[in-house]
Amino acid sequence: MSNTQKRIASAIVMALIVSVCLYFGTKTALGFILVVGIISIDELFVNFFKGSRKSINYLLSFFTLILPFIYFNFLDYSPHFLDVFINAGLVQNLLLLIYLFYIPMESNFIIKKVEKYSFVSAFLILLPLMSLASLFQFDKWISLVVVLLLVNFGMDTGAWFFGKNFGKHKLWPSVSPNKTIEGVIGGALTSAFVGGIAFHFLFGKMEVKLFIFFAFLGLMSQVGDLIQSKLKRQCEIKDSSALIPGHGGVYDRIDSLMFLTPFYAVAIKYFYFG
Repeated sequence: MSNTQKRIASAIVMALIVSVCLYFGTKTALGFILVVGIISIDELFVNFFKGSRKSINYLLSFFTLILPFIYFNFLDYSPHFLDVFINAGLVQNLLLLIYLFYIPMESNFIIKKVEKYSFVSAFLILLPLMSLASLFQFDKWISLVVVLLLVNFGMDTGAWFFGKNFGKHKLWPSVSPNKTIEGVIGGALTSAFVGGIAFHFLFGKMEVKLFIFFAFLGLMSQVGDLIQSKLKRQCEIKDSSALIPGHGGVYDRIDSLMFLTPFYAVAIKYFYFG
């Protein structure tokens, strides 16, 4: 089986798993999200930051994710505390933007600090996942999650198609040599179209600002991917793991989704359904 065939087969399997979890309801979907988070933290801790699974920091990283996620989503649901996590996710995104654009590639200061206090890597997963979980407070949470996934998928697919067929100008070769400016523009337009049409179909809203917002989310999806690409280069790894054939690891699949989710959660809560 070729690498392309592996990617397609794995993508179909992942889509089926997500669909089944959404079908069986809130608790099943939240449980699946938690499992994805646990695997992602393991990949970050062990493969990115070279931590040991036998260390105290390894246990702390899991507790950092599992305890608040279970408490606020399964035991004592509180929308106000979820708002705190959403806002913290936005702050974290701003810090990641500073890391991406202002920290030189050759500088390993931040990597060394995170390796020393590697449990803090759990926040890279916790805050976006709590932002995603905040969508479950709405009656049409499945529709909201579907729109988010379609926007993210639209960016990936559009960037691949336009980059492959029209890409001539490299976006940022030192960080991600395969990405092109044409691909990013095409992906953002695809996200705008797919997200706008899906939102209209599911919620009956057709507004120009929605298309602009989904194009922005598409761009944020690419930024999230660039952040992970830079992190992998500084940590000298190719993929977060080899768990998913043709795709790499779980964190490789959710990096862009994790970055755009806090922006989406804020917009949904405060501008549409809050």
